[in-house]
Amino acid sequence: MPSDNKENGAVIPEKGKKNGKDRKHGKSIGWIIGVVVLILISVTFILPTTVFSTSNSPKITFGRYNGKDINLEFTYDNYFYNQLYSLAQTYSMNAQNMMQIYAQAFYQTVYQTALSEMADDASIFVSDRMLSNAIFTSGLFRDEEGKFDMEAYNAASKMEKDSIKEQIIASLPAQMVAEDIASVKTSDAETDFVASLNDSPRAFQYITVDYSSYPDADAASYASADPAPFMTMELSSITAATETAASDIIAAIESGEKTFEEAAAENASSAFGEDENGYMGAMMFMAVEDLLTDPSAAETIFQTETGSMTAPIETYAGWTVFRADSAAAEADLSDADVLDSVKRYILLNEPETIESFLSVQSEAVYAAAVEDFDAAASEYGLTITEVSDSSYNPGLSSFIIDFAGNDPEGLLYNAAMSDETFYRSLYTAEDNTVLPPAMTGSSYVIARPIPTDGTANASLISYVNLMYAMNSAMMADQDLQSSILSSGSFEDNFISTYLTEVLSTSVQ
Repeated sequence: MPSDNKENGAVIPEKGKKNGKDRKHGKSIGWIIGVVVLILISVTFILPTTVFSTSNSPKITFGRYNGKDINLEFTYDNYFYNQLYSLAQTYSMNAQNMMQIYAQAFYQTVYQTALSEMADDASIFVSDRMLSNAIFTSGLFRDEEGKFDMEAYNAASKMEKDSIKEQIIASLPAQMVAEDIASVKTSDAETDFVASLNDSPRAFQYITVDYSSYPDADAASYASADPAPFMTMELSSITAATETAASDIIAAIESGEKTFEEAAAENASSAFGEDENGYMGAMMFMAVEDLLTDPSAAETIFQTETGSMTAPIETYAGWTVFRADSAAAEADLSDADVLDSVKRYILLNEPETIESFLSVQSEAVYAAAVEDFDAAASEYGLTITEVSDSSYNPGLSSFIIDFAGNDPEGLLYNAAMSDETFYRSLYTAEDNTVLPPAMTGSSYVIARPIPTDGTANASLISYVNLMYAMNSAMMADQDLQSSILSSGSFEDNFISTYLTEVLSTSVQ
């Protein structure tokens, strides 16, 4: 494989090509545990065309497990190297992902070493029959129909066959240990315990008191006192990748070579929700500011004469030419959408004004809800959000069906996650008990648990139980990986060794 890393001192020798589908590189969950990938039902075999000598390939020791060096040697019979080569081929190793690939190969080798020791302790050996079956199922000698090709096997050199056998004998015992661990059956008692965690779900209703509750009259007064952020103008736009390209578009329109609409259709991006002719609609000044890398340029746009274009202005989508399709005008403060925008502006720029009001308002809504929950929502013009059957899940277990996925607005979930006392009260209060307002962000939720027979949760519980049984093997393997890589027997020198030996970087 041609190396992309010669300047970094990392050269992977050319080996026999290995067919496989390209895969995108996924990010690790944990830097150590997450880079370990062990395929439990197969062993990676690399069919070399050349036996590499160690005379020109230095041995690099990245760490130790149970006193045994974890070495990288660029030879066909080195497990670390075979993993490195396979991963480099799969993920198209380059300067950006090279360290992750080396790390993944290293931790796979550590895991393989530990499993091999377990196999030795259990006196597991590879019989002739097991060896033959492994060669047969390895996939190295298959015809076009995917069947084992005896002719191809017989045509292979003795050196190639011996190499494959050596790799199988070295790898298969560890694979057998991994498969044994993965095949451990989850006990009925354990499965029943997991099921019991979902046995007592509760459903909820909650009223949300947020910035939209701020009085329309107060919002209108605010905008009247400072109308500039809420000025509106009908705009069209064309966005190009560079300032030069945007200038060329202007020149073509001004010369009559094409119309604005034709240029917009040719450069359609819908970056700002514009239609095929570039029309954006009536835009509020504060909304235009949000589009620009330099918000002060919004003044230039709003001073543009009707029918005229601006010079290219840098936006977060590129370089944009704006056309004024109307004169700037004060916002219509009788429009509900305009008032909603004013309220959001106040929340962002003067949050204490909104928050002070919501604190008082939420208490008023709560007092009314205690008397009649539905009537309170109606009286204050607020909606009630329904949360279906959900179980208490303080540890955030993936096998407990909490309201993370059952809360359509997500506000009750957010409030519970930020306040354990409130979360607990949701599951300890009696049905229909209205709980005091709980703050989430700048909003308040007023919730109550409601009666449920749990039938809505029955199918999900059945699904969780099935998934628990299926995932128990994976969890057992993950637990083993974690115990190996966190044990005192493991000496991890990967980072320093990678920097000094692979990148030739001095570590201070």
